[in-house]
Amino acid sequence: MRLLFFAMSSAGYGETLIGMSLARQLKPAGIESFFIVEPMSERLLRGSGFPYLVLDNSMRGFATLLVDETVREFRPDAIILSDYFTYCGVFPKRYGVDPWFIERYNLPIMPIDIWEWADTDFAVDVFHGKSMDVSRKIMEMPAHLRPAPICHLEPEPHAYPFRLWEGNERVSRRTRHHLRETFGMAQEDRMVLLAVAGWQQDKYADENGDRMADQVPELMVHYLRQLPPSARFVFVGSVPPVLAGLADRAHVIPACSPHRFNVLLGSVDLVLTLNLPATTLARAVLSDIPGLVLTNKFDVPDKPDIDRVEAELGGLSEDVRSWLSRTLPMYPFRMWPLGFHSFLDPILANNPYMSTFAHAELLDEPAVLSALHGVLYDRGVQDDLARERAAYLEKLTDHPGTPEVFASAASRLGLV
Repeated sequence: MRLLFFAMSSAGYGETLIGMSLARQLKPAGIESFFIVEPMSERLLRGSGFPYLVLDNSMRGFATLLVDETVREFRPDAIILSDYFTYCGVFPKRYGVDPWFIERYNLPIMPIDIWEWADTDFAVDVFHGKSMDVSRKIMEMPAHLRPAPICHLEPEPHAYPFRLWEGNERVSRRTRHHLRETFGMAQEDRMVLLAVAGWQQDKYADENGDRMADQVPELMVHYLRQLPPSARFVFVGSVPPVLAGLADRAHVIPACSPHRFNVLLGSVDLVLTLNLPATTLARAVLSDIPGLVLTNKFDVPDKPDIDRVEAELGGLSEDVRSWLSRTLPMYPFRMWPLGFHSFLDPILANNPYMSTFAHAELLDEPAVLSALHGVLYDRGVQDDLARERAAYLEKLTDHPGTPEVFASAASRLGLV
C-alpha cells in the first residue's frame, strides 16, 4: 500500500512529526509513504528515508499542479491529512486554493484527527473574544486516526487511536554527562527545556495575540529567576528576546536538527511548556521525562476584573498584579498565545494523559513556583508523577499496535 501524506504545517513541527511517526510504524508492514510539506518541515524529511515534495506559498495555485504530478508518479492508494485542522487552513490561506481539490484524485482520505473534532462544535476560541470556524467535512470521512498521547485511547465507530513513537527519547548517561559539560553545567544541576515554536512568536492580525506573545515571556522570566542557581535552562526555537535576561544560567538554541533536539530532550530533567497539546510534551511523557504545563483559565478584560482573579486564586502577588495590569486584556489559553481553551475541554475530559504531567495556572505565582520546585527537587512529587506516567504507558502498551489499528481503519475504507 502507498500513502500520500499532506503535512502542511508552516510554523511548527508537531503535525509533521505525528505523520512521520505513523509512517515509520507502518513501514515494516510494507507500506510506503510520500510526504507533501511546507519549507520548514524539509529539515525533518531530509535524511528521513521518506520521499517528499516541498510546496511554497509563492507557488499559489501552481502548487496543485505539482500535487497532480506527484499523484500520477507515486500512485498512492490513500491520502493521509497530518493533521486535518492544519490542512484545512493552509491551502486557502497560503495558496488561495480550495483544500478539497484532492477529491479529484478519487482516493480514500484518512485524516489524522488531533482534536477529536466529533466532540467539538467546530469553533475554536482564539485571542480575545474571537472564534474560528472550521469545516465539518471531516464528518464525511468514515475513518479518523487519533494520536495518543494527546487523544483518548478508547476507539469510537469512526475513530482509531494509534500510539505515537515506539521506544523513547532517553539518551545514555555518557551522552547526558557530555551535554552538561558542554553547557558548563554541574552533573547535579537540574536542566529545564522550554521549546518555543515559530507560531508562538508569529505576528498575528490581532493586537491581543501580538501583545500576549510579547508579554507572557516576561512573566516566565520572573518565575524562572526564583529557582535555585542549580536550575539551568535550555531554550530552543523561536526564543523571545526577553529570555536573554536569563543568559547567565540559560542556553538559547535556534530551531535545530531533529537529532540534536532529540539529544536535548532526552537529557533534561523537566520539559516546561505553555502549549498543553505539544508533541514535545507527549514525547517527554513517553520517555519518562517530567513535564509541567502552564495555562490560563481567566478572562480578564479590564482592571476591575483583576480583583475577581485574586479572589478565586486566594491572592495575587504584587509582581503578577503589576504584570497583569500592564498586559490587559488577558484571555484564556491552553495554547499560548492562540487561545484554544474551551475548545480543548472535550479532549481533556476523563483523559488519563492529563495526570502524567504537572500543571499550574500561569497567574498563580505560588502554584507555579511550587510546581517548578516540586518537579525539580521534591522526590515525593517526582515519584507521584513517575507512577502516573508508568500507569499511562502501561495502558499504551496494552493498546493494539499501530499497524493493527491502521489495518482496521483501512478496512473501513475498503483498502484491505
